[in-house]
Amino acid sequence: MREIKDMRLFFALWPQESVREETSDCVELLPGTGGRVVPRYNWHMTLHFIGNTTIAEKNCLHRQAKKVSAEPFKLCIDRAGYFKKPKVLWLGCQQPPVALFNLQKTLGRLISECEYQPETRPYSPHITLVRKVPGNPQITPLNSISWDVDRFVLIESVAELKGVRYQVLQEYLLG
Repeated sequence: MREIKDMRLFFALWPQESVREETSDCVELLPGTGGRVVPRYNWHMTLHFIGNTTIAEKNCLHRQAKKVSAEPFKLCIDRAGYFKKPKVLWLGCQQPPVALFNLQKTLGRLISECEYQPETRPYSPHITLVRKVPGNPQITPLNSISWDVDRFVLIESVAELKGVRYQVLQEYLLG
């Protein structure tokens, strides 16, 4: 009998409340864009989107993620941008640290043992703020936000009446 793939999962960096607060202040300074605003409680920086999985696949992903060896690092969120094709307004880093790319690559290599195929496009770390933005919004400079990254998480996307809520299933400490 085939297992049902009923969990939609991804690995991400999950901001502390202080980073969410500062990000919220930045969002208020951005011009009105239209589109669908991502709720503050769902802000994250994806490392790997897994998609629909079974319990057995989730357990494999968890076992592999526990093997990640990486040191904590700092992110400087100091750039806003717009992806035209998906019509997404986002925040990110002008100079993402090498440690972020190393974490993403190491995790991808380890979880590929769970029949996961890592994305082939170059990794583009960002926090999605608004989806389905009409047109090409004017992006204004913003104050930098310092984010001390000392963990990554496994998240389940849970459907609710008003959309989705991202629920942290596991935390993996760095260092």
